[in-house]
Amino acid sequence: MDKIKEWLRAHPFIEAALWFIAVLMCIALLVWFYAFSGFGDPPEFVYEQF
Repeated sequence: MDKIKEWLRAHPFIEAALWFIAVLMCIALLVWFYAFSGFGDPPEFVYEQF
C-alpha cells in the first residue's frame, strides 16, 4: 500500500484525476438516488402492481 501511495504522490495529475472521478461518482449516486430511485414516493398497495 505504501508503494501505491508513493507512486500517486509522484504523479499529482493522476491523483487529482482519480479524486475528481471519485467525487463525480458520489454525486452521480446521490442524483440517481434522489431523482430516479423513487425515494420519498408514497408506498403503493400490493394489488395495484398486478
